[in-house]
Amino acid sequence: MLTMLVEVIMGVFIENFKASEHPIINIIIRGIIIAIVMFLLMIFLDLSNGNKSSIGLGLAISIGGGLIISLAVFLIEIFANYLDKK
Repeated sequence: MLTMLVEVIMGVFIENFKASEHPIINIIIRGIIIAIVMFLLMIFLDLSNGNKSSIGLGLAISIGGGLIISLAVFLIEIFANYLDKK
């Protein structure tokens, strides 16, 4: 699902973009999408609980977490493709 979203987003910037041909760009964009969702969720939860937290800390955690989750999903995809070929 995220791969299709990345292809749509990057298709605007790069003509005939295929995520399978550009795995590094796919990982980075997927990580940014996850980071944006995590950041908005953190801000919403802080505001709904009445807490005041640092925007910079939330942004750093979101970007780091997004890229780590994206890399983990990429490694799982590689492992699944390896099992399919066997």
